[in-house]
Amino acid sequence: MKYRKSIYLAVAVLAISALAACSNSGEESSKQQKQEASRYEIRFTSNLTQLDTDATRAAGNFTSYTSGQVFWVWADMHDDLENETTSYFNAWQLTISTNTSKFTTNSIKMFPAYNKVSFYTVHGNFSEDFEEEQGENLGTPWPEVLTHTVKKDQVATADYQESDLVYAINRNMQPSADPVTLEFKHLLAQVEVALIPGNGLMASDLTSSLSDARATVELLTVKTKVEFRPSKEAEMDTYTKRELMLSNISKVDTITIATVPTGDPATPTCGAAIVVPQTVDGKFIRINYLGHDTFVSVNNLRLKSGFRYRFNITVDRIGGEYSITPVVVAEWTEDEGGNREAELE
Repeated sequence: MKYRKSIYLAVAVLAISALAACSNSGEESSKQQKQEASRYEIRFTSNLTQLDTDATRAAGNFTSYTSGQVFWVWADMHDDLENETTSYFNAWQLTISTNTSKFTTNSIKMFPAYNKVSFYTVHGNFSEDFEEEQGENLGTPWPEVLTHTVKKDQVATADYQESDLVYAINRNMQPSADPVTLEFKHLLAQVEVALIPGNGLMASDLTSSLSDARATVELLTVKTKVEFRPSKEAEMDTYTKRELMLSNISKVDTITIATVPTGDPATPTCGAAIVVPQTVDGKFIRINYLGHDTFVSVNNLRLKSGFRYRFNITVDRIGGEYSITPVVVAEWTEDEGGNREAELE
């Protein structure tokens, strides 16, 4: 009798254990499903891809990229429990869509369930080719150095935008359903030229192909190539910190920019070109009109990373003389209210 009771007790214990195991398995499965369901798709927006139908390069302030411009982003994941950082993905391609407030991608990537992710995103006219991570292909690993070249002809909007070198760092981003906002910093400088029609000229004379006064504008003796060493630890709040990642490697050349006349030098309308940070001296701007060249000279003008330099130049029919207003040096930001005049170094 005692033997039978012992058997019944053992069977009962086994049954309870089995039920508990099934319950735990179900809980684990449910927990796993909830974790998978809670993962969010990684999406991006940025300070340079806001939809703005009035945004133009000739406005003298870069506001948004246009359709087709390509960006590349790498990501690291930090595990707080293990206190270690590992690569999360390599070389993910982002492309500006026809709606310039959004990026399109060739694949979908998800946030991890818990761990934080840091993103490092670049745009530039690089000599190096990147291979996107797909399937078993791990993609191009984080680059130690990139070679960026500004276009020698920046009249077209696409050539101007391809010449722009920008970098964004987003550290320790929590998994979220909201898009990650990439806050890009301009690593190069911008030179702006507005032509003011003077004696005997109208704005149309400077741009019409039928006019003998049709003007071309060029920047002289400027370097056009730079080595960029992207740092994940970089701080980019000052031009000196940004320039720590840059080094000029090219001989001097000439850059052609858009001819943009304006009757009011106070308006933002102008032509613009992206240039490598450097110091320029002597004849810097050449304006060809009425069959001859007119030059604007500077005295050791320092072109800093992330700054814009505005030249308002008045051209006259008689003698091709010019007058120039003081150069306005402004932080290259979205906020026009933050612009300021600064002493040239």
